[in-house]
Amino acid sequence: MLSTMSRITFTQTDWQKICQCFNIDSGEVTRVLKGSNNETTGMTAEKALCLAFNIADEIEDTRVDTQLCDQLLQSGIMGDICQRNAILPHTHIGKENGKTDFLGTSKGKDITISLKTLKKSDGKICPQGGQPTYVSFHEKWHPECPKPDKELSRLEANTQRWTWIKDNIGDFLNKMQKQLFCCDVLILIRDCDKAPKAELMENKHCDFTKLNIGFKRPVYAEPPHKKKMGELSEFSTNVFHMLSDGTKVTIGEFQFHFRSRKVIKFRFYNKFYY
Repeated sequence: MLSTMSRITFTQTDWQKICQCFNIDSGEVTRVLKGSNNETTGMTAEKALCLAFNIADEIEDTRVDTQLCDQLLQSGIMGDICQRNAILPHTHIGKENGKTDFLGTSKGKDITISLKTLKKSDGKICPQGGQPTYVSFHEKWHPECPKPDKELSRLEANTQRWTWIKDNIGDFLNKMQKQLFCCDVLILIRDCDKAPKAELMENKHCDFTKLNIGFKRPVYAEPPHKKKMGELSEFSTNVFHMLSDGTKVTIGEFQFHFRSRKVIKFRFYNKFYY
C-alpha cells in the first residue's frame, strides 16, 4: 500500500494524518518515500549488528530499512561472520561519522571494526575520505595538492586537480588503501538488495607505486550530456593495473561531481581485493 501511495502527492501534514489513521510507522513511510540508498543500507547494517549483539546505539529509526534489518538478523550472517572469526563487537560509535563503526575484542585484544555494505553482489567501496569536497580535498585530505587559482574556471581547476592525481597516482592509491583498511577488521555485507552475504575484506598491501597504472579516460573533460540537452556530463574514469600480458585489472573509479555536490570521489572495486 505504501509503495502505491508514494506515487501520489501529499503534504507532510497529509502523511502525518495517514500514519495516525492507519497506524503506519512514520519511519517506514520515510524509507519508502526516499528509497533505500547507500547511506540507509549502511546504517541498517550497523543497526542489525547492534541488535545481533545487544549493543546500545543511537541510530534513528528513519535511517533504517526495517525490512533489510529483519532480513540480516533472520539470516544469521551478522553473528556468523563474527563467530567464525572470533570477533566480539561491544560498542557502537559509527554515529560519530569517523573511521571506526564499532569497538570490540578478538582473542583477548581490543580491536576497531569498520562495516561496509554493497547493495549489489559486487560494486565500489569508498575509503575514509574518499569523497571530499573540492575545498576539503586540498585543506584536509590532500594538502600537498596545489590549490587552483580562484580565477580559473571549474574545467581548468579540475584539470589541474586531475593532472596532480595522475602524476601522483601510486602514492594516492596507497593512501586510499590505507584509509580503506583503517580499522583492524573490515566487514563487508554485500548483495543487500537480494541475498545478503557477510565476509571479511583482506588488505592486499599493494604498493601501487610499483604497478603499471592506467586510466580509461586519461584526459579530464566535461562533454555535452548525451541525454540532457544543454547540460554537461560529469567526469568519471576507471583506473586499472596493466599486467605484463596486457590484461587490465580494474582497481577503482574516480568521479568529479559538480551538480548537486561538488566532490571528488574515489572508490575501490571490491573485486580487486579478492
